[in-house]
Amino acid sequence: MNVQIEERMTKNLIPDWRTWLRNGDQYFKATTPKGEKSPFDTDLRYNLLSMSLEGYIMAILDYHNLLPENHTYTDLMDALERVMPIDPCLKARILKHESIQDICSIEDYHRSHPSEAVLGDLKSAVAQIAAIAHQTCV
Repeated sequence: MNVQIEERMTKNLIPDWRTWLRNGDQYFKATTPKGEKSPFDTDLRYNLLSMSLEGYIMAILDYHNLLPENHTYTDLMDALERVMPIDPCLKARILKHESIQDICSIEDYHRSHPSEAVLGDLKSAVAQIAAIAHQTCV
């Protein structure tokens, strides 16, 4: 094994499922601080929810020693389905929000501004994934 990689692993610089889960929780919590109105606009909250979703799914995948092909909503959900069944309605709810920011392709780059209603639906779906992550990663 490469000495540098081994040193990083022994220093816990490579995230494990616990780190991914903790990150998911922190990003999710940041979307709406407890008892407060969020100081962030809808664009930033969408990104926080996206990072939270990634954290939760990566925790589950890392727990099962699997990595996704990429970190788009589609790739994350496809990888998640390789380790557990996912309610098709939940998957559809998450994937319908992926196109808010299509930023991976230079040719098809697109960003729109999510509404509060859209964020509410996405946050509810991410909360369901969070519950699955906390039940799975024990």
